[in-house]
Amino acid sequence: MKRTRLAVLGVGNMAKAIIEGILGVGIDVSKIILYDVNKAQYSSLLPLSEKFEVADSVADAVEKADTVLLSVKPQNYSEILTDIKKSVGYRDKLYISIGAGISTGAIRGALDEVDVIRVLPNVPMLIGKGVSVICRNADVDIADFLFVKNIFESAGSVIEIEEGEMNRIIGVTSSSPAYVFKFIDAICKGAAAQGLETEGLLDAVCDMVIGSALMLKNSQDTPEELISKVASKGGTTERALAMLDEYRFSEGVREAMKACTARANELGSDK
Repeated sequence: MKRTRLAVLGVGNMAKAIIEGILGVGIDVSKIILYDVNKAQYSSLLPLSEKFEVADSVADAVEKADTVLLSVKPQNYSEILTDIKKSVGYRDKLYISIGAGISTGAIRGALDEVDVIRVLPNVPMLIGKGVSVICRNADVDIADFLFVKNIFESAGSVIEIEEGEMNRIIGVTSSSPAYVFKFIDAICKGAAAQGLETEGLLDAVCDMVIGSALMLKNSQDTPEELISKVASKGGTTERALAMLDEYRFSEGVREAMKACTARANELGSDK
């Protein structure tokens, strides 16, 4: 069946980015039904399109839709799934879940084997540069899968993996923008500690990260090969890299990624 009516349960920043992507590229959605316990979340969206409708409850939103975006915090999934079951015809909807650590099996178990597509977007979706990881339950119709994939491609790129890998990839694509922000913050604070307070320094550091990433993306070289090209023997970069190694920079990143996976597993086990 053709999907044209989308209910959005939880209208936070990620949901808004998804909605703006839909509107921006003209995906064929005739109605977007919004529901959030915090009514103030609607204010930035409602002037944008006549396609929006505000629902009185979770059940009301689900009844009016053929597709449901679950965009609440993972800790709130049990409550939202309970409310969905109060909706007439909830079994006939397609569900899109973006909750970290929440498996399609947990949702299907709670909602009597409904169709679910699980997606892990990341925060650069807010500027149309996101990376979303998607997996598909084998029972989901291919047309539904492509519809959902198109939604997330409207705000960035999409990669497809098996669901068994979803928790492990959180630390790779979903949480990792925070690592980059922390790295940039550390460079700027390091500059300040040496007395550098130059106007535009943050912009320069951001441009450095963007340029470095694009250079690597467009190069035939591996990250290690490019590192060796920057770090000449006996030079400043070699000394800096030695200090990062002394402080176990790479090990710290690996441990951070393992912690992401562990927390995702915990969130799933709570459901």
